[in-house]
Amino acid sequence: MKRFFKVFGWVCLGIFLQFKFNILYGIVFLENLNFHDRTYIVEIKLNSVNQTTNILKVKTTVHHSLGPDYFATVYIPDSVRVLNLDPYKGGEALKGYLAYKMNMKRKYRDVLASEDLIVAPEDGQPGNDADPIPIVVHFENLKQRLHTDTTYLLSLKDKRIKLEGPKMKEAKYPQKLGM
Repeated sequence: MKRFFKVFGWVCLGIFLQFKFNILYGIVFLENLNFHDRTYIVEIKLNSVNQTTNILKVKTTVHHSLGPDYFATVYIPDSVRVLNLDPYKGGEALKGYLAYKMNMKRKYRDVLASEDLIVAPEDGQPGNDADPIPIVVHFENLKQRLHTDTTYLLSLKDKRIKLEGPKMKEAKYPQKLGM
């Protein structure tokens, strides 16, 4: 019986080491680390539903990511009300903004999220006009903030929401362990 457990232990250790130090996994990991930059991509579009209600389509991507734990939080100015989502209480509190969490999912080497926010002007705005205010997007992992984007601007004019910014904004960083 003692010999059986000794052999069984060695077999289990071999199986564990085979999964832990898989050659293909190591090659892919080193290839990502040495040859690809990590890219943060933000895409925001504004589609009009009627005069005051719009759909804000927000897409976030972490391209060539090494870790599984990426989180994105979108901060919408409080002059704009989001009708279909509740604010995220776990995000950093920014004055004049409400936080909304993106549901990030891993797909091969990327971590992706897409969210449709139904937005309308806040009723309490004096004159219902607001200067352009940036939409803030934070990319984080469990340890640190990795990237902040403030490219897109929301403004109010005569109870109409306008979005200013490029079709897509990307930022590239070199890969590092722990990022």
